[in-house]
Amino acid sequence: MASSYSNIHPVDEILSSLVLEAVPSDDQLIADKCMETVVIPERSGTLRIENSRNFMGAGAGLDLERAPGSERQSIGGFDRSSTTFKAKIFSARDSIAMEDILDSQYPGSEEARIARKVARVMKLAKEQRAADLLFGTGNFNNDTSTNEFGGKFNAAGATPLTYLDQLKDTVFAAVHGINPDTLVFGRDLFRNIARNPEVRGYVGSSAAGIASGGDRILNDQAVIDVLRDVLGIPNVYVGAARRDTAVPGATAAEAYIWTADSLFCGVLRGADAIVQKSGGVKAMPAAALNFQFGGMVAGQYDSIDSIARYVYAEEVQTFQALDATYGRIITDCL
Repeated sequence: MASSYSNIHPVDEILSSLVLEAVPSDDQLIADKCMETVVIPERSGTLRIENSRNFMGAGAGLDLERAPGSERQSIGGFDRSSTTFKAKIFSARDSIAMEDILDSQYPGSEEARIARKVARVMKLAKEQRAADLLFGTGNFNNDTSTNEFGGKFNAAGATPLTYLDQLKDTVFAAVHGINPDTLVFGRDLFRNIARNPEVRGYVGSSAAGIASGGDRILNDQAVIDVLRDVLGIPNVYVGAARRDTAVPGATAAEAYIWTADSLFCGVLRGADAIVQKSGGVKAMPAAALNFQFGGMVAGQYDSIDSIARYVYAEEVQTFQALDATYGRIITDCL
């Protein structure tokens, strides 16, 4: 378990279990689902990534046939690339006056209520970091919908499944014949896909939606099933979480965390990461990984003058892009 500030402010096991508990709105969070997690024993280390060309075969003209008594053919290979990783410390706290603790009518401890509040802030901030990585055009190959497909997903006559199948082939070619395994959609884009006639046409009965004027209104799971079945991409996620970006006391400024009209398509599985005794990591190529130094922890401590009690949550991790060719971002889809 990560020690965080615990040398000064010990981790509270009960509060730590509370911050890890899911609340209904946590269903919208996809940060911990999108990328494979590598649990690291130290905050920092060296990451060595296999060159995918080592798995493309022996090369043209290399004869692997061995005559009796002769040596086996040495295939050689390409060097691994090397980089570093360092998990960052993320922490938040809130406080409550000691008088309020004594006067509380809350059916449970005030510390538990604040722990859940702080945990929600931490989870949304983590979601934002994941979105910044996977939807960040500086991290992966990217283009606009108009340039990539010749139009937007909500234009008259648009064919989203055809567009996405084309995108799948683009990624497939860029990563030496590996099929992309993950799609991530902004919510507005995803719901526009759900209303598209091409997508509705793949649903065989109204059981997956509600028949309405000859068209079906498809629920999210029905659309995800269509995308999985038609495209053969097993992991489909929708970034539906929203966050208030205003500072405390200012007018609310609520917005989607994941850009509403963007999508990511790429390889986020199969890194098969191996953590070495030294703390270093070896991995197969992938678009990104989640390096996690323990899980989220929580604790409490009193102010020096004992007039307030602080409850904190803390997590040590980082999302890191590995190979820009293993992901492709499409923006301005609507």
